[in-house]
Amino acid sequence: MVNPVRVVAVACAGLLLASCGVLGESAAGDAETDRQSTTLADAIGYPRQPDAAGLARAALATPLGGSPGFSVLLAEDLAHEGPEDPMARLVWRIHRDAYDSGWQKTPAFDACYEVDFDYYGAVAEPSRVACPEDATPVTPPPLPKRGIPSDFAPALETALGALPGTPGEAEARDAVAAALPAPRVDPVTGLASIPPRVLVHVRGGDVGVALSANTGGDGDCVMGRRVGGEVRVWSLDWRDLGPLEKPCTAEAALATS
Repeated sequence: MVNPVRVVAVACAGLLLASCGVLGESAAGDAETDRQSTTLADAIGYPRQPDAAGLARAALATPLGGSPGFSVLLAEDLAHEGPEDPMARLVWRIHRDAYDSGWQKTPAFDACYEVDFDYYGAVAEPSRVACPEDATPVTPPPLPKRGIPSDFAPALETALGALPGTPGEAEARDAVAAALPAPRVDPVTGLASIPPRVLVHVRGGDVGVALSANTGGDGDCVMGRRVGGEVRVWSLDWRDLGPLEKPCTAEAALATS
């Protein structure tokens, strides 16, 4: 009769050897690189990133990502339909130098991890994978600059002066947007700058305009107003803006004395 205890023990030993063989032969790493990778995946999952390049930028901006031994090897966008479907995959490498304390020696190794992300963060904990031999570190393109160029102010002044006596808000907004310079293209990256939001408020014949450099309205701002036929344009920077300071809104532009 077969001893059931021995069968269980042999089976468990076999599973242990198999799992050790998988990790030992194809995927280096240890408890510390596992912890680092899990922490990194959690950190870059929020704020939400729009694509794999955004996740790679976020990873490289962390303390781990900025260390000499870290590199992103793959940043791949995945076909998806809903927000809970995996939309991007990253593979990164953590290099560990050899360590010799005199009584303990640890050889150098490269630990690589793969993790998929949906729009809410990492789908699962990073998994160890074999490091590709010929991988080239990924350098994601920088984000387009959000500042408002200096030539927007005179363009806004001209647009305000050319508006009809009592324009509608949609008419004024379209006229201002059409008068602004085209987005500039970075000659190195080929990326166009992000155009500012055009906010307009009309009160009779008076018009207030705010050009906001980002969607939150708390970046650089150019304001303009036409009151009683007189046109004035001015700029605000981050020192002037914020919850306790001046808002970058068309209403604020029109109310400014």
